[in-house]
Amino acid sequence: MSALTIHLEPVAYRLTDSPWLGDLRPYEYQQRVRERVDRALDGREVLCLFLNAPTGSGKTLAAYAVPILRDIPALGVYPTNELIKDQERALRPWLDPHNKYRLIRVDSQELDRWAVALARPRHGPALEALLRWEPTVLTNPDILFCVYFGLYGGQDEEDLRAIGQRLIGLVGQYQVFVFDEFHLYNVKQVADTAFLIGTLHVIQRNYGRVFIFSSATPDSPIRPLLEGLGLPVEVIAGEAVPEGPDTRRVAQPLRLTFLPADPRAWEGPEKLREFLPRVEEFLGQYPAARLVAILDSVAGAIRLARILRERFPDRPVGEVHGFSSEQERNRALLCPITVGTSTIEVGVDFVGDRAKEVLLFEARTSSQFIQRLGRIARHGKSGARDLEPEVPYWAVALVPEYVYNFLVGHLQEEQTCTRADLYRLLEEAYAVPEDFGGYLRRHAPAEFSAARARVLDRLFMSDDAPQIRKALGQVGEALTGATEGQGWARYRQYQEERILAPLLTFRGTGLEVAIVDERGTDPGFPVKRYDLMFLLRRGVFSELSLDEFGKTLNSLEACWPEEVARERRYARLIGSDPEDLLGVYGFFRLTALLDQPRKVWFEISDEAVRGRVGQVTVLEGLEVCTDPGVPLRYLNRVLRRKRIIAWVVDRHPTAIRLGRALPPLFDLYELRLRLPGGALSQPWSIAFNQNAFFLESLGGWRPPRQEGVIVI
Repeated sequence: MSALTIHLEPVAYRLTDSPWLGDLRPYEYQQRVRERVDRALDGREVLCLFLNAPTGSGKTLAAYAVPILRDIPALGVYPTNELIKDQERALRPWLDPHNKYRLIRVDSQELDRWAVALARPRHGPALEALLRWEPTVLTNPDILFCVYFGLYGGQDEEDLRAIGQRLIGLVGQYQVFVFDEFHLYNVKQVADTAFLIGTLHVIQRNYGRVFIFSSATPDSPIRPLLEGLGLPVEVIAGEAVPEGPDTRRVAQPLRLTFLPADPRAWEGPEKLREFLPRVEEFLGQYPAARLVAILDSVAGAIRLARILRERFPDRPVGEVHGFSSEQERNRALLCPITVGTSTIEVGVDFVGDRAKEVLLFEARTSSQFIQRLGRIARHGKSGARDLEPEVPYWAVALVPEYVYNFLVGHLQEEQTCTRADLYRLLEEAYAVPEDFGGYLRRHAPAEFSAARARVLDRLFMSDDAPQIRKALGQVGEALTGATEGQGWARYRQYQEERILAPLLTFRGTGLEVAIVDERGTDPGFPVKRYDLMFLLRRGVFSELSLDEFGKTLNSLEACWPEEVARERRYARLIGSDPEDLLGVYGFFRLTALLDQPRKVWFEISDEAVRGRVGQVTVLEGLEVCTDPGVPLRYLNRVLRRKRIIAWVVDRHPTAIRLGRALPPLFDLYELRLRLPGGALSQPWSIAFNQNAFFLESLGGWRPPRQEGVIVI
């Protein structure tokens, strides 16, 4: 098959002799970060500081150096829980070596555990108790969103107001905020983060506070939003220098092979299968080499893992993705071959007994490419393993054909180049996917008005509420261009139409089901809540009734008491109202996965969508069908009664994906209308919840108005 191979030079950064952390010598950029953060805190400034340096070049310690040296708490925000755990491992020796609760990981599961340990009835009171200890907190943006949008509740309205105000006050005491990996955020999440920062600033001005944004990708979509708020924005970048006595490598030499794939019929696992003879040859030459593969989808990762097990039966293969249990993830990272998704794209440092020398990865965007390439060649040779002969680093990237052809026109086989030169070529080669920038103008005013309503009406009853109200209105207007009055009008409209709820969550709230995994391939807790479409397309399954699912949980309780308690709380049937976003659409027993996916589509009567094409609306009477067909009696009973927030248009999903350059794996599904007489329409498209708002914000979906024609 076609392939292009080049060689990347190592990258070195200059060291300084300035005192820093312990016996470590900082890179020049790390020292500049420390000096700038110190100056901002001492001068009681607000500062938004962007760190631009390759993966593995010390951005974490650069961001947390001042909190470590000053012994002050910081608040770190990470888009995946796996990344939170990895950061906790890296920071514990510096921030909390004796486990005195000076460093705490906070996600939903941890709040469940702390609520029991602290005898608190809900997440809000448990989080309040933890924040009163003033630790460094590593959390996800969902938690911060719930705090600043007033979504943590109490026993009653008065308690809700008190807890909400106390939580905002406790978070507001932090002076250093660290936001990592912004390339994983969509436009709504970026805007929400900017709104939170603006809110924090206007509520408590003249308070030394630094917001650090750390990423390996050069540009961040939040930067122009922060500048629009009038906040000081600065960038500190690591600068590569020739290797010498006062330098240290941050990236090792790397052999890089490009493979082309058709973006219209992306077959990642099969394309990589065709290349495996070359990989087998490499592993034969270097038997100690270990391999990691990163794919976009869970189905693709599972498929590739199966292919690798067949090809390399003597090498254990582990899986790390959203469908893996905690036990399987921990085991998989130690395997000679690890296959995963974006879960390991930003959440795992492959060093020591996890070290890998060979990387296979899909790269449908330039930011994906840069981030995933940084998973290997970050450190010196794996000290925990004596590799004889020394294994060179090698990465194999599956890229769209048009990117491959561009690179072939600009690079020669076996050419040597710098990473900086390669990244410039990649930025030029890749088409920019749709960023849904219209969401800011079209829908963000409604959610920001909702946030102001909760923050002001429920939380702030003080004399300065009018000033805070005015300032928050100015924040919203600076971000969206909509006046306060326009924002309130849209907020009330969405309330009346009952479509507001998806805007009051940080993530998309898709279609989830509860799955009892009986494949026998995962050693962990077998009950999972996961994507309905993954199950329908790839699963060999049978439906369970609510009683049957309850009996299954009862049988697992002796071995998995905490996990069973969590599923009893969250794996409940979803309510029928549009505002009901949490819950599952059904219960299933999974026994195997298919090599080839089923065809899946939704159906609804044509009357249900009449007059609603191209707009966010509430639909009722939806059903789902598959080919080959499978029994879905319980699932469709739930779907038919569910009033769900959706967007539909009379175009095929593939045409929309390609014509509008949607991001990879954007959730857009096929819909067929049931016409009078029982016939089905040609394929339409349907999207749910937040994705419905994103697509509506693109505009141009509704048919043009027919003007009257005068016939003479």
